[in-house]
Amino acid sequence: MNLKNLTSLEKALAEAGLQVDSVESGRLIRCKTVEDKGLQKSGWYRLFCDDDLMTCVYGDWRTGLQSTWIGGSYPSPKQRSDIKRLIEQAQQERQQEQTRHWTKNRVKLMALWKEATPLTESDPAGRYLINRGLMVPATGVLRFHAGLDYWHDGECMGRFPAMLAAVTSPTGELITIHRTFLTIEGQKAPVPTVKKLCSPAGSMSGASIKIGNAVTRPDGRLGVGVAEGIETSLAVSILSGVPCWPCVSANGLAGFMPPPEVRNVYVFADNDKNETGQKAAAQLADRLTKQGVTVRIYTPPNIGDDWLDELISMGAPV
Repeated sequence: MNLKNLTSLEKALAEAGLQVDSVESGRLIRCKTVEDKGLQKSGWYRLFCDDDLMTCVYGDWRTGLQSTWIGGSYPSPKQRSDIKRLIEQAQQERQQEQTRHWTKNRVKLMALWKEATPLTESDPAGRYLINRGLMVPATGVLRFHAGLDYWHDGECMGRFPAMLAAVTSPTGELITIHRTFLTIEGQKAPVPTVKKLCSPAGSMSGASIKIGNAVTRPDGRLGVGVAEGIETSLAVSILSGVPCWPCVSANGLAGFMPPPEVRNVYVFADNDKNETGQKAAAQLADRLTKQGVTVRIYTPPNIGDDWLDELISMGAPV
């Protein structure tokens, strides 16, 4: 394998967010991405290699990204035809593997969701929200699980109660489950990463946690708020009276897709020092505006704050 081409390919995979220790040819390879946690592997690539031309198709199951890298001399007409065939082969292999992977994950997600119960003010998840200065919402998309194993780097660190949240596609299909690991007292669990996503059963593109229904505005159009985190979104609903859907992360916020009937979106951005939240909100607003959706962005006044900080500053008990 040509060293120059190999270096170029490794760079392309890294720029796409794929974490590849060594490049292997001959079969579809799954790998971690920069967004994956624990043992998750959302990335994939398929390298076809011969003496004259290298072709690699790669992507991210979580985001739906797919791209092609070609190394070597400028392809001849025959080579271009061969490349097209190889790309189609890789796409077919990817789709088959993706279907198997997502089907397996969906069974696990449904089993986990059925094990959980609705939130109450007396369970650890309800107490956690109250401890954060929030109310326990009447919603079917948040649940309480009495005990989940916490895995870190392949090792179980214990069993903890957890708040579960259903992350669904724009059309409502369950994509993954967001877990917040807690203590019995309703505090964050003493673990490296308190909040984790389960392995997905579909693309995360456009997904959100739909707490409450979109509201009808005075003009008859439907509107909904969006923010990054669950706690931030619940704080927004208290402050504004508008249902607010968590998008899990800044990347999730930037990629949010409202249901077709929602024509007004209120974006409640974090006021990050590094402007990550503000940039994600601007990207979302720009994309949705081009699609004919009316978008308004709201940001807390103080740098470093999110909307839960704003609620607390106004006197919410914590």
